[in-house]
Amino acid sequence: MVLNFQGVIEDSWTSESADPEGEFVLAGHIAEPGEWAKLIGEWDRLLPKFGTRAKNGKRHFKMKEMAQFPDRMERVPIFYKLIEDHVITSISCRMNLGDFRRARERLARQTATWGWSVMLSDWDKPHFVTFRGLMDGFHDKREMFADRLSLDRKVDFIFDKEIAEKQVIKIWDEYLEGRPDEVRPYYGEKPRFIDDQEFLALQSADLWAWWVRTWYEWDASDFPDKLRDFDFGTWKGKSEPTL
Repeated sequence: MVLNFQGVIEDSWTSESADPEGEFVLAGHIAEPGEWAKLIGEWDRLLPKFGTRAKNGKRHFKMKEMAQFPDRMERVPIFYKLIEDHVITSISCRMNLGDFRRARERLARQTATWGWSVMLSDWDKPHFVTFRGLMDGFHDKREMFADRLSLDRKVDFIFDKEIAEKQVIKIWDEYLEGRPDEVRPYYGEKPRFIDDQEFLALQSADLWAWWVRTWYEWDASDFPDKLRDFDFGTWKGKSEPTL
């Protein structure tokens, strides 16, 4: 039996206290299950020497912790090389949090003039909105990656435990039912939500999500040059198709 591809997704966002016009990103990678297994084994061997210590005492990789000190940043390319060696492509969905706030405010003002009271519910949460954006955008453009991601195989997505788990599980069947007939066959199983210390592949998604957010903070164009060029500042990654 040929297994589905697997996509692993993490989040990264600018704290509102640091910048109310900051960015929110969901991002990660897609690979063969066997390649994820290889990456996890190699990643696990790097953590004791090059990772940082989590609150529970375990060694892990968190990009925001690596970015705190120059000597830690020097270790990041070692982890990124594993991503280059094992993943097929990287994907991301970004929103500007200032734009999101203003859109909600405009909606509230407009509906108030009509005497309406609108309950945004899950749509008030950036996690949920970017989840929809990521899923819709990737599957709508799936044919762009047909040479790398054979269209006769689905993609199962795995998210960090903290990413809108209850909201996504609640609406998944209804969401899938509402997708166009031509893209629905590309969807895999219902997304799973796992702690990143239990499934180390999520830590590689954390690396990518942090950098995508940072590139947009530096350059808020539709497609920042540094993202296009895989420019990490002190080193460059191999140019690869990404979405």
